[in-house]
Amino acid sequence: MAMRPIQPSSDLIWMQHALALAKAARGHVWPNPPVGCVLIKKGVFLAEATTHPGGRPHAERAAIEQAAAKSGMSTEGATLYVTLEPCCHWGKTPPCTDAIIASRVRRVVCAIQDPDPRVNGGGFERLRNAGIEVSVGLCASQATRVMSGFFHRVRTGRAELLILEHESTPIPDGVDALLFTADGALSLCSRAPKGVKTTRIAQGTASDLLAGLADMGLTTVAVCADDPVAKELGAITNIRADRGAA
Repeated sequence: MAMRPIQPSSDLIWMQHALALAKAARGHVWPNPPVGCVLIKKGVFLAEATTHPGGRPHAERAAIEQAAAKSGMSTEGATLYVTLEPCCHWGKTPPCTDAIIASRVRRVVCAIQDPDPRVNGGGFERLRNAGIEVSVGLCASQATRVMSGFFHRVRTGRAELLILEHESTPIPDGVDALLFTADGALSLCSRAPKGVKTTRIAQGTASDLLAGLADMGLTTVAVCADDPVAKELGAITNIRADRGAA
């Protein structure tokens, strides 16, 4: 099915809005990526949503449900803007593609394809097969930065590491957790849907540690540069100073 050309004057505005929503959700939605979604119909705003704390519900399903809850707000013929390819597999929730198809939106504008092997283009294919127009690539570089931890975890099997110049007691904005050494033991302070929790971490090799954090579902973890574990971890990873900038 032929893709309809992106309309920059309107599409760019709404995609940037979706990216702003996604950026605000960073650090709060692991094990899933921070995704933003906006529903527009004939230039009129219908709904917006992000991935919820704990990773569910996903942004697309939440936005569709929000629009449906508003009296007289039909999503038929609407355009859905989303920062990451909608999922097409069953996990703890049904596929977002099913909800999008059922909502009868006319068009989906997406920033970037999901590299997760369970998706990886399958979501776009499913939408197109249902007769929905799909445009991909608008603001892709910004979306990649906002979801850098998720993409890093998919690509390497390790959590992304952010080295902090100064000591931080609370978990910094935009990250899932903070690693720190106390009384000679390594601990992890992580965000949770209802606050934060601190757990002791068994310290093996640096690679094993970051892989273990990824297995927990973490995407981006911070550590202070002065912490004893920072030098070992920093030696196996490349941290961009502008991580997550949109």
